[in-house]
Amino acid sequence: MKPVVAYLRNLGFLSVVYLDDLLLFGNTYSDCLKNIKESLNVLKSLGFIINENKSRKIPAQARKFLGFILNSQKMTLELPLEKRCKVRDQINILKKLKKCKIRDFAQLIGSLVSCCPAIQYSWAHIKNLEREKYLALLKSNGNYDVNMQLSQTLQDDFSWWESNILHRVSSISSREFSLVIFSDASLTGWGVSCNNNRAHGLWSESERLHHINYLELLSAFFGLKCFAKDLQNCNILLRIDNTTAISYINRMGSIRFKKLSDLAKTIWKWCEERELFIFASYIASKNNTEADFESRRLDKETEFELSDVAFRKITSKFGYPDIDLFATRINAKCKDYVSWTRDPGSIAIDAFTINWNKSFFYAFPPFILVTRVLQKIRSEGAEGIVVVPQWPAQPWFPLFFSMLESEVLTFKADSNTLLSPDREPHPLWKSLTLVAGKLSGKPSC
Repeated sequence: MKPVVAYLRNLGFLSVVYLDDLLLFGNTYSDCLKNIKESLNVLKSLGFIINENKSRKIPAQARKFLGFILNSQKMTLELPLEKRCKVRDQINILKKLKKCKIRDFAQLIGSLVSCCPAIQYSWAHIKNLEREKYLALLKSNGNYDVNMQLSQTLQDDFSWWESNILHRVSSISSREFSLVIFSDASLTGWGVSCNNNRAHGLWSESERLHHINYLELLSAFFGLKCFAKDLQNCNILLRIDNTTAISYINRMGSIRFKKLSDLAKTIWKWCEERELFIFASYIASKNNTEADFESRRLDKETEFELSDVAFRKITSKFGYPDIDLFATRINAKCKDYVSWTRDPGSIAIDAFTINWNKSFFYAFPPFILVTRVLQKIRSEGAEGIVVVPQWPAQPWFPLFFSMLESEVLTFKADSNTLLSPDREPHPLWKSLTLVAGKLSGKPSC
């Protein structure tokens, strides 16, 4: 068939060929008719017998080919309804079981894999199933007729397939990238850049224990969170200098390293919620200069945090706050927090740009900003917990006490009260006493 197809394509007729199945294309209805006519003439002249019952000679914008429906109007690849229903029934049967034969489980995986080209994001929900099959076969010495346990961890993937098999499709349109994000990781921190904007941060104590491949993958995720969290329904290019991270993103995981695969799945789940599609490509380290520089910045002075012990004493006395106004990803005391610069987990950047009177806040600001903090609390009539150094000589000190709604909580100089990400004490700890109080900017009655 190769010489035949080459001849037809040389004449300008577009086609896709698999063995003896042909799918013919044209820009218009008449172009398709010409393609059909010429292709039939050439094939018949060479002695090929056309299967008239299986052939479709009337041009259409949706056509079934090799088990998929190609739609040139929507530019999608879809599954026929009968296949969707068949696979859904397979899922429903196994989902209710606690164990089954490895062979039956492998058959389900085979059915799901055959659906993946036409189900967006589906590859991310195959890897856990394949890993369970692989481990079961190891345990059974390759015997497919042995029973395997269906662990509870598989239920999330079963549920995803059950929810998506009947309606989700896959786009076949050309991918134009709306955004390009560069990322890099070092053993101390992460860095990202996009459109002349940058962000960086340090790893937490536990994160530093991970392999560099994991950190590179996590850096790419932070890049998405920093620059793409408000985007919807678009394509994003990730430039990374680590081939393992690239592979796990583009393949949506793997069965080999579970930690990497789980993180890749988390990334794709985040993208799915926003209908984003990402593609990772390699960039040499020497060309990834901005992200590399950011990943090696050591701004430890901005990462000091109040110890958990001290914070528990504060919440025990004043109640638990809704939001941390001056924080980063690794030292935030609340689920919702505001960062000073771009941060993968913050709900906003720069606490002074948002209203404080909508939440009961926690604020441990940089010492130089204490005056601005007190002014904002008063101007907005806000209420929250504020931690400041006990510096009576400062002009803001009387104002702090005038706004108190409770007695202060004092933390005397202690090497364990104010810590860096490395769990090192603040350089001023020997002379640093902190006070915490519940403040209100509302006028007194």
